[in-house]
Amino acid sequence: MTSWIPELSGSKGPTYLAVADAIGAAVRRGELRPGDRLPTHRLLADLLGVNVSTVTRAYREAARRRLLGGEVGRGTYVLGVASEAALFALEQRPEGGVLDLSPNTPPPLARDPDLSRALGALDDAEAAHLLHYPTAADTLVHARAASAWLGRRGVEAEPERIVVCAGAQHAMDTAVGAFPEIEEVACEALVYPGLKAVARRLRRRLHAMEMDREGVLPGAFEAACRAGVRLAVLSPTLHNPTSATMGAERRRRIVETARRFDVLLVEEDVYGLLPEGAPPPLAALAPERVLYVTGLSKTVAPGLRLGYLAVPGDLRERWQGASHHTSWYVSPLSSALAARWLTDGTAWRRLVAQRKELAARHRVCARALSGIDWRGARHGPHVWVPLERGSGDAFAKRALSAGVVVVPASVFAAGRSPAGDGVRVSLGAATDRGSLAEALVRLRRLLPATGRPARCS
Repeated sequence: MTSWIPELSGSKGPTYLAVADAIGAAVRRGELRPGDRLPTHRLLADLLGVNVSTVTRAYREAARRRLLGGEVGRGTYVLGVASEAALFALEQRPEGGVLDLSPNTPPPLARDPDLSRALGALDDAEAAHLLHYPTAADTLVHARAASAWLGRRGVEAEPERIVVCAGAQHAMDTAVGAFPEIEEVACEALVYPGLKAVARRLRRRLHAMEMDREGVLPGAFEAACRAGVRLAVLSPTLHNPTSATMGAERRRRIVETARRFDVLLVEEDVYGLLPEGAPPPLAALAPERVLYVTGLSKTVAPGLRLGYLAVPGDLRERWQGASHHTSWYVSPLSSALAARWLTDGTAWRRLVAQRKELAARHRVCARALSGIDWRGARHGPHVWVPLERGSGDAFAKRALSAGVVVVPASVFAAGRSPAGDGVRVSLGAATDRGSLAEALVRLRRLLPATGRPARCS
C-alpha cells in the first residue's frame, strides 16, 4: 500500500472533489503509478479527518475519471492517466499543414499490389473456407510458417510452442497475463506505450530499470532481481523509443543474471529482423526462460495484425486451453494471408524493401539534423533526440507550434519520472521522404547545436 496522502490545504469546493483532483495531479506528476494501492477508505478518512463517505465519493469520482479501479478483497488501485492513448486518439491528430511524426509505423507505399494479387489468386472454395471458423489444421499451418519466420531471427521454436495472436500487442498481453501471481514486472525506464497499457489493464506494477545507450544496465537488472522481481520485459533490439540495441556481451550478462535469480524474461522483438547482423535475441541465448514476442506489423504490413508468442517448453502447460481462446481473436483471412506470405517469400521481400526505404530515410535524417545529438539505427523506424531533463513536454509543444508532431519521454516513462528526457521522431510516419525532410528541418530550427556529429549506427 502506498504512503501517499493528498495535500488539501488551500483547496476550494467540496472535499471529495479536492481529493479526486489531488489523485489526478499525483498521477500526472508520477507520485502515483499504475498498480499502486491506495489507503483504505477508513484509513484515508482518519488521516484527513473527514467522513468515510467523503473518501468513498472521492474514490468513486476518481474511478469515473478512469484514474482508479478496485476489486473486493484487493483494495483500490491506481490505473493512471493513459497519456499514451493520445498517440491513437483521432481527436488528437492535428490538421492543416502539420507533419505528424508520432505514430511508429513502417513507411507507407504509394502503391501496394501484393494484397490484391493474393486475394485474386483465391479460388471460390478457398475463399468460402476463409469465411468460416478456422480449424486446428489452419492454425497449425500458420504456426509452422511462423516457426520458419522466427528461425530467420535465430529463435528455434516448434510450432506447438508458438501462440498465434492478433498482433504483437495481443502477444504481450497474453505473455504477461499468463502469470497472475506476479504483481510487479521489471522493464526499461522508458517503454513502448503498449506495455504500460498491458500493466494498467492487468493491474501490474512496473519496476523501472535504469538505461544507457545499450538499454538496461546489468547492475540495474541485478538490483531488480535482488529486490524480488521474477518477471522482466525487455526490448534489446531497436528499443522503442530510444532505438538502443544491446551488444552481445550485455545480452550474455542479462541472461546469466536471469538464470542466477531464476527470473523469466519476456523479449519484445518486433524490430529484430530489420537490422542486418543484429545480435542474437535473448530467446536464442536462454530458450528455457524467455517468452519471445514478435509480429508482422512493424516488418511486413501494419494492417496485417499478426503476432507470435514463442513459449519455453516447460511453460507450455500455462497455455494449454488458453491457446485456443487466444486464437479466437485472429482473423482467418489475415491468418491465411500471413501464412501464405511467410511461405512464398512475399513477407521477406516486403521486409527487405522496408530496410531499403528506412536506410534512405536515415540519410535524410542525417542531413537534416546535422550537428544535433540524435540516436538511431540505419534500419530503425524511429530516432531519439535527447533533451535536457524536464524539457521534453515543452519541446513537443514547441514542435507542434512549428507544425510537427513528436512524442515526449513522459509518454514512455515507466517510473515516477522519465529517466532521461527527449522526444521520439518516427521516420516511417511521413508519407514520403520530402515531407520527412521538411518536418526534420522544422525540428532542427528548434534544437541547439551540440558541435557533435549526428549519431546514426
